Amino acid sequence: MAPRQDPATADLADFLVYLGAELQLSPNTVAAYRRDLEPLLRGRVGTPDRNAILTYFARLRETHAPASVARALAAVRGLFRFLQAEGRIGADPTEGLLGVRLEQRLPGVLSRQAVAAMLAASPQDTPLELRNAAMLHVLYATGARVSEVVGLRVNSFLTDHAFLRIRGKGDKERMVPLAPAAVAVLRRYLLEVRPVLAARAGSATPEALFLSRTGRVLDRQRVFQVVQAAARRAGVRVACSPHALRHAFATHLVSGGADLRVVQELLGHASLATTQVYTHVDSRRLKETHARFHPRG
Repeated sequence: MAPRQDPATADLADFLVYLGAELQLSPNTVAAYRRDLEPLLRGRVGTPDRNAILTYFARLRETHAPASVARALAAVRGLFRFLQAEGRIGADPTEGLLGVRLEQRLPGVLSRQAVAAMLAASPQDTPLELRNAAMLHVLYATGARVSEVVGLRVNSFLTDHAFLRIRGKGDKERMVPLAPAAVAVLRRYLLEVRPVLAARAGSATPEALFLSRTGRVLDRQRVFQVVQAAARRAGVRVACSPHALRHAFATHLVSGGADLRVVQELLGHASLATTQVYTHVDSRRLKETHARFHPRG
């Protein structure tokens, strides 16, 4: 006889099914909700009360960025609204909880020189080194999210046209051109390395473009480690992550004069308002443009 789930675990499992099956949220979003809720529910027999929730967020604010705290708050609120709608609880203990004030700002943006140093300092002598170099080039050449990179398939790379087909949020596809350097290292990886890694998984080889050393789908954490290792080798001192390369991609395009709507399309943003944050990162170019084109500039 299987052990009976405690109520808190059962509530979480049902809520996650509801998010995926009824709200049609992506697997990555559902996984993020799980990560935010499990620390609150872990080891509890019953539903957390308001004091437990306040204690959880007080600790979370000490160790996490405001954006992460805000996401966790949305997850917790969503869970208790679901439980209330299902008749499993009476009053919602999250009612009236103040949200986290978020500033619309970018983290420190990697300079062109820093990114170039990271790419130049990435060796390509062993199979895994070549795979890592290919990932770094793809991250910076396309501005793809880490979840999008691990979700790439072999047929995502349109070799003859030097494009990458990226499937983003809402299952929407976009086509992003690749720079010649990225094309070259990605072709080498596909010809020399991926077949070696795929052979290690035997008949269970996935269609993923980037594979682990055992031929399985690469996980997000490994991509983070690859980026951070590249930053250390290059002597880059600012915080570095796959998302930092996405920010760098967009910032360098805008500072170079790229049309904002083109950048929006390349990033896979649903709204131009999301992309407009990048117009605030290059005040020098804005001043030069104003001086050049304004009648009294």
